[in-house]
Amino acid sequence: MNYEEFLERHRASKHFAQDIGVDLISISDGHAVAELPVTARLFNPIGTIHGGVMYTLADTVCGCAAVSRGQISTTIEGKLNHIRATTEKDKKLIAKADVLHFGRQTIVTSVEIQNDSGRTVAAGLFTYFVLDEKTVNYRI
Repeated sequence: MNYEEFLERHRASKHFAQDIGVDLISISDGHAVAELPVTARLFNPIGTIHGGVMYTLADTVCGCAAVSRGQISTTIEGKLNHIRATTEKDKKLIAKADVLHFGRQTIVTSVEIQNDSGRTVAAGLFTYFVLDEKTVNYRI
């Protein structure tokens, strides 16, 4: 897979994660890194990053790691543990994903999300189902 081309296509596509500011920084075999600037519009009513925002960041970076060998896949399960609150003092979040298992039918990934101080704010596991390419109309 040409990772530079993947990055260009991913950045050029219009999808939900981009709408909230997720930026894919790098992708390689079984690994991906994404960043998210922390802005007030991402907060919940108590002044911390909304859990759905954190889940979207995690699912996006894990999904990119999952497709790093060219397999088309879709999320079938995700678990994200919130360890520390992200507030207005944080400037950005950095998410790093690694593939734990590349299978014929499933791909399992892990993710760690850190704030700009390097402290872990969330960690999780995501599982993806490998789709038959003949049934997929969309490609990155």
